[in-house]
Amino acid sequence: MSTHPGPFASPESATLRPIQMVSVAVGMGAIMLSAVRIIVDPSAPMPSPWAVGIVLATLVGSATLIRYVGYAVPALPRGLPRENAVATSLRYFTSTTTLRTALAEAPVLVAFACSFVFTPHSWLPLLIALPGGLALFWIHGWPSARTAAAVEEGLEADGAESWLSEALGFR
Repeated sequence: MSTHPGPFASPESATLRPIQMVSVAVGMGAIMLSAVRIIVDPSAPMPSPWAVGIVLATLVGSATLIRYVGYAVPALPRGLPRENAVATSLRYFTSTTTLRTALAEAPVLVAFACSFVFTPHSWLPLLIALPGGLALFWIHGWPSARTAAAVEEGLEADGAESWLSEALGFR
């Protein structure tokens, strides 16, 4: 048996892959929950205006929270050794990625609840929440060079180097 890591393995991918796996695990809940809801009761009467309004408000609220809370990290102190800066940066990137992913999934959870709470009981609000939630996930929840740069901006606000993009293999 060969122990060769393969042509695509790198230290950076070993760091990024677990973050991606956590992000996918959290994000898949929205799709699975939606599928179960539709299978349990396939009838789809027109939803309550309240349900639609609440789902739309939740989408806007999630997008706002992601923008203002999902990337918020404290600045690294100047003079922090590189190893400590990398470890701290990766910890903050992982936690904020999980937070952004959960916030992107929130509209689907609210739509799921609305599909049972408001009459008529309809899964159609999920058709509003799921594409919006998936778009939020793809833009903000999936670990990418753009999300790393946004977190890096906060980490480096006081002039310290975070080396986050390098540690994740984006530079």
